[in-house]
Amino acid sequence: MMRTLTNACVIAAACMLGACHSMPSRHGDSGSASQPQPSATGAAAAEAGLKTLAAIVNDSNFARLGFNSREEVQRAKLGAPMAIYHVRLDALRAMPVEGSPDLLTNVQRTLYPVEVGERVACAVFVTQAGDGYRATDMGNAAVARALTRYRRGAGDFVVKVPALQAYFVGRREEGKLMLTPVLEDNRVDWKPGVALPADRVIHQLQKLAEGYNGLPQ
Repeated sequence: MMRTLTNACVIAAACMLGACHSMPSRHGDSGSASQPQPSATGAAAAEAGLKTLAAIVNDSNFARLGFNSREEVQRAKLGAPMAIYHVRLDALRAMPVEGSPDLLTNVQRTLYPVEVGERVACAVFVTQAGDGYRATDMGNAAVARALTRYRRGAGDFVVKVPALQAYFVGRREEGKLMLTPVLEDNRVDWKPGVALPADRVIHQLQKLAEGYNGLPQ
């Protein structure tokens, strides 16, 4: 029972920043769920995800998914993708006090903004596996808008600290990694939209990681 409650809390926390939906599963004769069929490219998987998004938007959920009306999703297009990197909690805790190691982990996951005109409504998330690419979930309107708001170039990428629910736009400038926070966070002194050297951000995240109690942030 406790494990079930914990999992429910984690899911609720992940969706607080915007409604999120997993891709519908396919079911075989046995009734067990399997993943959607893979695509050969991330772009193809994202397009498939956009079609699924259009199919699941209805009168009761269009606002939570970032749309102004149910019909608006029919005009939605995919924007330029952003690769997603994670900073793991164990890596933060194990990091030496001195130094500025690169803790980014490529999780083979990409965010595709869902755009209606000039506005970002939400996102389709594509994950790469050994057999191809799949759109695994969609939504998260607030995060999608915040990340794309502070994006400056095609090479920018997403940096997420899952345990701490922290998001950044990452870019490399003259060989140095810079991180731009995208959300308000009263645990730290940085401000959304202000790019900071990665080592400064990482060391503040390490302090948060040391005090993290395992509960949803």
